[in-house]
Formats: sequence, structure tokens, C-alpha cells
Amino acid sequence: MTIKLRERLFWGFSSISATALVAAALVAWSIGPDGWRRAVEAGFLADRPVDFYTVVGTAAVFGLYAVVVLGFIVIRSGKTVSIEVFFFALWVFCQSFELAKVASVVLGARGAGSGAFELVTRVALFGHYCGAIAVFSGSLFSVGLKQERTLAMFAMTVMVALFFASVHPLNSIGQGKDLLADRGVVSLSRAFEISLALMAAVDYLIGWRASRDKSYMMAGLGILACVAASNVLKSSFQPLVAVLAVPVLVFGTWLHLRSLHDYYLWR
Repeated sequence: MTIKLRERLFWGFSSISATALVAAALVAWSIGPDGWRRAVEAGFLADRPVDFYTVVGTAAVFGLYAVVVLGFIVIRSGKTVSIEVFFFALWVFCQSFELAKVASVVLGARGAGSGAFELVTRVALFGHYCGAIAVFSGSLFSVGLKQERTLAMFAMTVMVALFFASVHPLNSIGQGKDLLADRGVVSLSRAFEISLALMAAVDYLIGWRASRDKSYMMAGLGILACVAASNVLKSSFQPLVAVLAVPVLVFGTWLHLRSLHDYYLWR
């Protein structure tokens, strides 16, 4: 993958994330207060509106996070030689798929059928899987994977995520607690994501031991903080917990990008 293609993909990730955020805001506004009230009453969290709005709020936070961070990467790292930054940008882009929850709310308010809920859920699942695999794929370059393999790893990450998202079993066709359709093998899926994040951290640790540069160690800690905060935000129904997770996500992002920038600055 050439630097020029990487720069175009950065712009593509940023543009799509911004478009998705604007589209989510417009469709949320279009149903009006009555539509939101119907969505709460019709959903799984009808008796817990605070939980409902916490889930919607965290989806909006992810959308805004993706737009801001990708915009920063486009401006500061658009021509970077760091493949790890590219795959981190892919992970950030995947967080914007949480905006599918807003689409689910709108569909519920308008009485959409089961097929629509399934499609929205699988879109969100693609974001989950693609992000998890991207974290691990990027870490492989810290332990010696050649840059010539970047395009192949990118294609593999997307294709594997599409496969997992398409075959993931759904238990219901209506909204679950997280406003998406209830899913099967949830614990197995979560273990898969956590395992990939831990393996990525191990790769960065190996990179640190091999290069004797603490930047890789800091980058590994940063990506762990990002993944942990992201998982907390995606699973939390408590406003306070969600609010506390946001600074961790921001700090992890700063630490990861700053560490990789420092490492490649002298290479």
C-alpha cells in the first residue's frame, strides 16, 4: 500500500464518519419529541428511560470521537509511514458504526420490520469485528511484518469482519438492551475481542523489547486503554460510568498516537 493510497483512505474514513454523524443527527431530529417518546415506550428499556438515553448518548459520543480523531490524523498523520497509525485509524473509523443504534431508534419509532433491525445490527457487528481485528493487525507490524503486506492485511481485516458479522446469530428481531437486536454467543464474541486486544499489547511489548524504545510499550498501553474504554462505553447503561470512560478513551488515543509519532520521528 502506497502512502498516497493510505492518505486517500484516511480521507475516506474521515468523510464517511462525518457524513454518518450528520445523517444520524438529521434522522434523530426528523422524528421529533413524539417519535423519541414512542421509541422509548416500544423498546426493551421502556421502564428505564435513563438507560435508553445513555445508550443513545454513547453512540453519539463514538460518532463525534471518530470525526475528531480521524480529522486530526488526516491533518497531522496523513502522510505517515506508520502502518500502526493506519490500522488505528481503521479502529477509530469502526467506532462510528455505533451510530447504527440511532438508526435502530428511528426504525423503532417508525414501526420498521424485522429485516431492518437485522440489517442495522449486522452493520454494528461489522464495526465491532473490524475494529477488533484492526487492533491486532496493526500490532503485527511492530514485530516485523513487512509494510508490503499492508494492503493484504487491510483486505483480510475487512473480509473476515464481514464474514463474522454476517454469520453472527441473532436471538431476536426487535431491540435489545443496547438498542440492537439481541445476539447469541455474546460472551464468546467479547472474549474474541479481548483476546485480540491482549495479543496486540503483547506484540507491542515484543516490539519494545526488540527495539529498546519505550514508545512501543506506551503505544501498547494506549491501545489497551482505548479498547477497554470503548468496551465499557458500549456495554454501560449508567451515565456516570459512561462519563468516566470518555477521558480514558481520550487519554489512550493521545498516548497511542503520540508514542507512535515519537517512534517514527527518528526513523
